[in-house]
Amino acid sequence: MKITLAQVMELDIMKPAIIKTAQEQLPYRQVEWVSITEAPVENFIRQNELVLTTGIGCNQEPKAFYAFVQDVIKSEASGLAVAIGRFVFELSEDVRTLAENEQFPILFLPWEIRFADITQAVTAKLVDSKQDDWQFTQKVQQELLSLMLAGNHLSALAEHVAGYAAVPIVITDAQGRIKGKSHGAEPVVGLVSKVYKHMRTSGQESEHHPLERKIQTLHTDGTDVHILPIIQANEQIQGYVFAVNRDKMDSSDLATAFILLEHAGTAAAFWFLQENTVQETEARMRNHFVADLAQGLIETEAQLKTRAEALGYEVSVPYIAIVGMLHNMEELYSRSDQVASFKDWQLSMVHYIEEEIYYAGVTVERETMSTFMDGQLLIYLAVPCEDYRTTVNGFLDLLDRRLAHLLPDVEITWGIGDQQINTYAFEDRYQEAKQALLLGIGRKGQGSRIFYTDTRIDRVLYKIGQERELRSLVLDYAAPLFAYDEQRQMDLVGTFVAYQRNQNKVTQTARFLHLHRQSLLYRLRKIEALTHLSLANPDDVFLLDLSIRISMIQHHMQTPNS
Repeated sequence: MKITLAQVMELDIMKPAIIKTAQEQLPYRQVEWVSITEAPVENFIRQNELVLTTGIGCNQEPKAFYAFVQDVIKSEASGLAVAIGRFVFELSEDVRTLAENEQFPILFLPWEIRFADITQAVTAKLVDSKQDDWQFTQKVQQELLSLMLAGNHLSALAEHVAGYAAVPIVITDAQGRIKGKSHGAEPVVGLVSKVYKHMRTSGQESEHHPLERKIQTLHTDGTDVHILPIIQANEQIQGYVFAVNRDKMDSSDLATAFILLEHAGTAAAFWFLQENTVQETEARMRNHFVADLAQGLIETEAQLKTRAEALGYEVSVPYIAIVGMLHNMEELYSRSDQVASFKDWQLSMVHYIEEEIYYAGVTVERETMSTFMDGQLLIYLAVPCEDYRTTVNGFLDLLDRRLAHLLPDVEITWGIGDQQINTYAFEDRYQEAKQALLLGIGRKGQGSRIFYTDTRIDRVLYKIGQERELRSLVLDYAAPLFAYDEQRQMDLVGTFVAYQRNQNKVTQTARFLHLHRQSLLYRLRKIEALTHLSLANPDDVFLLDLSIRISMIQHHMQTPNS
């Protein structure tokens, strides 16, 4: 509660005072402190301060007193009380005119009243006011917490705060989505959305109020918007409280509004905690359901339908499985300057990625189910039986674009299980997608995308590599090359692959590898010496090519991140 000059004049000690100018301004002049000041003023007077003076510094010179009053007015003091009878006797016409024009109250006090007594009385009044303010804020805090404990929506919280602060209140989550607003706040929703987009780079901090360390004030479209982040115990921002100050509150009202915002932020944090607990429980249930689908742990179709219906999933339509591997998360974490551990940071990123998966599905109007298991993303995407590849590619293109904003430079390889487009084949599609992912990394490298039906030759070669006798017979030819490359870093395997892709033409291969012709010939002779095969013999070339491809497939199937 703010104290006005009119309330100060009601004190017993001020009853002998005579109001000389701007009497009508007393109810509007806020008093935050009282001080005793003589000329010169300099910067000793602060805003909303009641100034007591004897005028001794003016040496009974009217011009000096005029300049003194002028300086007091410029300091934005709430009023000037002058002890008369010793240095000041009357108010000159010039000073009276100045004060009336500036609507500045000047009071005359009898010389006998001690300034110490006035200071004590006004200070006691201010202390009582502060006590009333404390009781008021405690009352509001209890009311807001009671609203949240009773299970009310954030709109009820926003309306309650707006009733006290007399400004529209809007509450959003961390992504700027509106979670609650007061009545009459609809016209400022667009302004809040605009402010949200710029607040991280356009913050303006006040020098006067300590809560400004948390509260940002942005001036947009002629309006001040005050923003308080809603922070939980883990220092994570859950959302924001926006107060739209269209009528330019004075400093006292603004300070009260900041305290109200702080209490609103505390109550809203409790609401977000409850909401997050519910969402985390639902997310765990969804993750377990999708993982059970992939592992074939749901025994009957009836059980599957019952669990899916409880979670809001439609499972009677065809789905294909998409498995994604995030390759460079540790590198991105090291560049993010995070305080959280890598595990906690990765889990939070996965949570955001799953949100992007959901919104990408909504955009392309397709059902999605997703989880994170065995260090990989698993997505089930509902697809049409015809031209399903267009749907899958459109979905992944959109998802990659969305993830590029969330995690710039992230590298993801996608494997798609699409042997058949039918219903209730979740485990088969998952196994296909996993195999396609590993084979795709071996064939196309990291950051690629491959369908299971495009890996037929790779699967044949992988099966050959699984047979003990064939593996021993075939892989022995490539083994010396891999060992030599690891020891000498010469890349004989890459040289042979390039030689094959360039139709066994030496000059063309040398140009492709940026090698001197003689250097390439040396490498080719070294390949023949290590493998005891002739690159001039088509059968030997086929055998070595088969051995290298099978070896590489085996390697990538066992160590996909290498």
